[in-house]
Amino acid sequence: MTKENSKAVLAAGLLFFLGSMTAKAAEPFLLNSLSAAELSKFQISVPQPALPRADAGARSLPALAAQDDSLAGALTPAQWDELFSAGPETGAPGQSVTKELFSDFASRYVMNGTLQFNRSPKTFTTLEGKVYKVVKHPKWLKNPGSAELCVEGYIKQQDNTDELSIATVLPLNAADAYKPSAATKAVQRQPYILSKDSRGYTLANVNWGVQHDARGNRLKRADGIFKFDWPKGVTVRPEFLEQAYVGKKSYQGFPYAGAHGFLAFKFRPGGVTDEKGRSVRGLVISLNTYSLVPGVQNQGILDGLRGKYAVHYNINSAEGYVEANVFTDGNHISLYPLTLSRDRQVKLLENAIRQATANRTGEMYSLVYNSCTNAVVSFVNGVLSKDEKIKEGWLPELVYRLRATIPDAATALLTKRGLLAKPLPYLDENNYTQLFQE
Repeated sequence: MTKENSKAVLAAGLLFFLGSMTAKAAEPFLLNSLSAAELSKFQISVPQPALPRADAGARSLPALAAQDDSLAGALTPAQWDELFSAGPETGAPGQSVTKELFSDFASRYVMNGTLQFNRSPKTFTTLEGKVYKVVKHPKWLKNPGSAELCVEGYIKQQDNTDELSIATVLPLNAADAYKPSAATKAVQRQPYILSKDSRGYTLANVNWGVQHDARGNRLKRADGIFKFDWPKGVTVRPEFLEQAYVGKKSYQGFPYAGAHGFLAFKFRPGGVTDEKGRSVRGLVISLNTYSLVPGVQNQGILDGLRGKYAVHYNINSAEGYVEANVFTDGNHISLYPLTLSRDRQVKLLENAIRQATANRTGEMYSLVYNSCTNAVVSFVNGVLSKDEKIKEGWLPELVYRLRATIPDAATALLTKRGLLAKPLPYLDENNYTQLFQE
């Protein structure tokens, strides 16, 4: 089975499990991609989403914790022990030894540039100037000299974007189909580092939050999108970090499932300031896709599987992020404190800043391999020691991708690993102003 076909089968199987959680996953050919007999070979109980409840809008902390406990119970204690065991494990004959969860080349890129075969190692330089070390390419691909190429390639997960595996060469204009419009980029701005010194990072294109008029009303553009405040520079001081969190945005309505995963960071006063002297207590860093229509969230799981959305990162003030999301779609926000030592939480913050501000031109979204929640799990995995990392063992890859793709399953995975504490109560339209004020 080719790499692309195996990915398609994996994605179809994942959507089989997700079928009860979202109507968009119910296309018949996807549901039929894996037979009942094939699925039964996995011998694993996949938890179902909660049924509708009249009081779902006021779900309590115990209810949220119970949901996570149910997900965490989907594997037996022995299976969890094997999943988290340190070091390589030898499987059945012909089975590869254990590897890190995100060690394979998975994130897809479509980009233009030049390929240099006369260097050691070989390199691919994009039109924007980013240089990749080429670790693999088709045997038929000869030295193109200085000619521009459009390549489809793969990098390792979000915490390793230096090495590129080239799969094929595409028509020169192939990347144009994925480029966001100027109108979209005006709303979804890719952050970047202005400077770094002993105090920390000064960042541009940080979304400070929704603009308000003199009476406190939220301002919107003519097209209905919130007007956001974009400071010229936001200084982040890592030494002021108090606590890191894994965040989850969840539907209020059925199926009450997690819709988005992100990292959040709480600082002491003065840890995050802009050029005007304003200060906030928190930052949110998350992987997102450029909207096809400005301000309108991309829809369609099929297109997400087919890799039709370009990726970018958001860095928001946590207060602004919660306000904008709660009052845009009415969803709940929950935060899970990371149990990592403070020095590793600081490392997580700095890694996330560097990767969120990296040049990611050409990076494509994948529901299974390169999603918002994949990024969270990958970043956390990136600050664990070799023996602590979440690894692949005897279970099918589908199980791991499922648990690293769905926000609910990922928080259960990290909680079971001991990396997350019980979540804080939901943040909603009634209490979001209290965020990080204590």
